[in-house]
Amino acid sequence: MKPTPIDWRARLEACGFEGAELVPATYAAHVLWSRREPLAAEAALREHLDQQPDDKDSLKLLISILQESGRASEVVPLRRHLHERRCQEMRIPEAARAEVIAYLEAAETGSTPPERMADAYVAALFDVYAPSFDDSLRGFLAYRAPERLMDAVRSVLGGRRELDVLDLGCGTGLAGPLLRPFARRLEGIDLSTGMLDKARDRGVYDELRAGEITAELAASSRSHELIVAVDVLVYFGALETLFQHVAQRLAPGGLFAFTVEKGTEPGYRLLPTARYVHHLDYLRSCASAASLHPVLEREDTLRKQAGQPVTGHVVVLTRSF
Repeated sequence: MKPTPIDWRARLEACGFEGAELVPATYAAHVLWSRREPLAAEAALREHLDQQPDDKDSLKLLISILQESGRASEVVPLRRHLHERRCQEMRIPEAARAEVIAYLEAAETGSTPPERMADAYVAALFDVYAPSFDDSLRGFLAYRAPERLMDAVRSVLGGRRELDVLDLGCGTGLAGPLLRPFARRLEGIDLSTGMLDKARDRGVYDELRAGEITAELAASSRSHELIVAVDVLVYFGALETLFQHVAQRLAPGGLFAFTVEKGTEPGYRLLPTARYVHHLDYLRSCASAASLHPVLEREDTLRKQAGQPVTGHVVVLTRSF
């Protein structure tokens, strides 16, 4: 049951603010919340949201207040409204929005996650990020997953060159220049056409195509001597099907090299960052079921998140049949 509305301006004056009628409701809400006046802060926010219902910052603050006040059930429609607005802004097709919203809610609430990120969300998200993606990753996030993976691949390949290489979820092609010296032919697949445009500008791929990597692998008849997935499996929870399709596309003696973020609980888990983490035992189980076996397993720092290092697994598998 919602509490009886209170006069937030009176409460603001009681906190020592004269002329409270002139204070914007959003500013007042922050002040009142900092003074541990949650009901008054809520009243100010709701007054503001009556006039500007799509103000994301105010919605997020109201959600925080309700959660900390033990009123989680009232958060659900607010969170869904936020996610619906995000879908609209990202131009996600209406038919796909329920799936996207369910995914985002699972990431935020810790409820049972779907087996993978919604394709429509992946494509829309990275189309938006494509223009600034490389600068953001390399600078702010100190992203080094391609280098970490290629160090592992290089140590396994030794002197092998002239390989047929497939870059799954190639994005803007950050791994392309690192893969090119090993490749007779270098292909890339990604859901985002915006990212593929950036990859094409690098001029290192022989072929780039848009598609969902599991479906593309299933439909292909080509074999590859090296398949890589750099920072891609973080958008998949369940990996059994993907590993099976990778195994079918590997040439005898071929390698599958990938990075994931390290999970400490069995199986996989969806984090509030909307990225999955995987336990090493789960990766080994998926590999074994697909007749893939490990050649190399390392832990390494792949990037930063909120200034803190993100530890991942760097894994190289080979086909054993």
